[in-house]
Amino acid sequence: MTAAANEVALERVEAMHDGGVVAYRVTLAGRWVGWVGDGAPWRGHGYGGRRWWACWRQDGDTAARWSSELEYPTRARALAALVARITP
Repeated sequence: MTAAANEVALERVEAMHDGGVVAYRVTLAGRWVGWVGDGAPWRGHGYGGRRWWACWRQDGDTAARWSSELEYPTRARALAALVARITP
């Protein structure tokens, strides 16, 4: 991760995704930049294993600037993907 990643903070909030248990509000250098949350992808007969998603969305946005699917195996990987999208 870049040096900016040292300024990343997570604040736990209510789950936001179907099948999810937890979500985090992400701030970078004190500014809200998006969300990271968990979920369990639909496998046709119940849900699969826990996976993580990330979404880049800031104050004033009417839609997400970037959003992943449930593609990350850990919260740290989802957070790293979000930070990589935001920082040059």
